[in-house]
Amino acid sequence: MYETMLPLITVLSGFYIWHAALKARELARALSQQLCARAGVQLLDQTVALQRLGIARGDDGRLHLRRRYRFDISTDGVDRHQGTLEMLDGELQSHSLPLATAPAPAAGQSNVIPFQPPVRH
Repeated sequence: MYETMLPLITVLSGFYIWHAALKARELARALSQQLCARAGVQLLDQTVALQRLGIARGDDGRLHLRRRYRFDISTDGVDRHQGTLEMLDGELQSHSLPLATAPAPAAGQSNVIPFQPPVRH
């Protein structure tokens, strides 16, 4: 009996792990977009990449997955820098954004194009 159920359980477990990874990546992309908007920089390519995956103990004392994502940003529309964020069980733990080395352009002079999310109905 267990021999017939094992392939089904394996496939369902794989699907669950894959779906959880996609959900975490989408959350990281949304968080990176918010961080970039607050910092006044542009998120390039509108994507994040998993850099590190590990296990860490949370505030509740239990083990959770810790994911570190990296993403590319631009301070003036021409340069490219790397930012990172770490999430523990779906919550933002830390982030790193490089500081702009040049002074901010005057109002109306920026060539950074703000991201407009698509309207969903």
